[in-house]
Amino acid sequence: MTGIDDDWTLDEGRDWMPEGWWRLEGRIPLTVRSGHSDIPGLPLLAFGPQFSGGVLSVYGPRYLDLGHFTRWDATRNWTTTSEREAYDALRDAHPDTFTTVIGGDGPAEVWLVLRLTRHTDPVTDTLLTVHDRTCPAGAHPWANLTY
Repeated sequence: MTGIDDDWTLDEGRDWMPEGWWRLEGRIPLTVRSGHSDIPGLPLLAFGPQFSGGVLSVYGPRYLDLGHFTRWDATRNWTTTSEREAYDALRDAHPDTFTTVIGGDGPAEVWLVLRLTRHTDPVTDTLLTVHDRTCPAGAHPWANLTY
């Protein structure tokens, strides 16, 4: 799949959630893409300021924000970090599925997001494996796993 991923419906993320969402048990937060690009044929690429930063009451398509375990410094491509390895593992396992976000301060910072409409059970399996290998348990202040 390639192209702009901005089409959505009003009920996206409100009345239904992909089944895999419930298996994540709060490990990965949601965000909303409130801005979009008008460049035809743009690959799955976005800019940091286009996202709501976890505010879900704004208009736009819903995404899983994978930044807490896939954010790395693209200007230091020779440096291997667990976040870079997570980024690469997800992109390699599911090509043309994740959107690369370029940070608000330029290309130094990149990370992945996942559109809810692309969230499938195989992607969930990969997310759980890579996330739990990369991100320490209990490092999710937004999650209430007892709910």
